[in-house]
Amino acid sequence: MGREFDESALLENIIQEHLFRKFGEVYFLKDSYEVDVVSGDYRVEVKGRRAHRGYPRGVTIISEEDAPSFLLRLS
Repeated sequence: MGREFDESALLENIIQEHLFRKFGEVYFLKDSYEVDVVSGDYRVEVKGRRAHRGYPRGVTIISEEDAPSFLLRLS
């Protein structure tokens, strides 16, 4: 249909699924900033590219390159 595939949305979903399997629940936070996944002790923002702005302390920014090592550390 001419729509582009959004790889960052897929990556976000993969990370949400892994955190859900580990902790049994995932949340989304929207305040003055957005956090894609809140689960257990993790607050994760998934970015297809470099983050354009700063995030509060404790928020992990994960890019496509960082995702494999982040997921392995969850195991």
